Amino acid sequence: MNNEIPLLSLIKRGSDNFPRFVIAKCDAFRNPIYWNSETRQWDQDESKATVFADVTQACWEQHDLLMEAVGDRPVHRFVAPIYIEIYGDTPRLADLRRWLEKAVRIVVDTPIHGLGPDGTVGVLIADFERTKNA
Repeated sequence: MNNEIPLLSLIKRGSDNFPRFVIAKCDAFRNPIYWNSETRQWDQDESKATVFADVTQACWEQHDLLMEAVGDRPVHRFVAPIYIEIYGDTPRLADLRRWLEKAVRIVVDTPIHGLGPDGTVGVLIADFERTKNA
């Protein structure tokens, strides 16, 4: 079992009009190294990092990196419903799913509350493809 849990961050680069994102990993002293998805390696030189234009793609890449580190641990799945209320005309379900995938970000305050309860790692996944009418 891999006991090392990486401290991964998604860092916004670029501008407000053209946001870009890189993935960084820090050690206990906050010395960052940056992810290059082409070489599948970490590098101290941020200029060698993969720059993502799509924040969703960057989030999934970050998720995959975390899963590589903790994927050999036992997993226990829980469901916490999130209800979505749309005011106005009823959108097409496909349009709503696309909007949710692009617009929604669930943030876990790990600096204050840790990665999970009692030394575990909590991973939140919003499966918007399964969105349905209530």
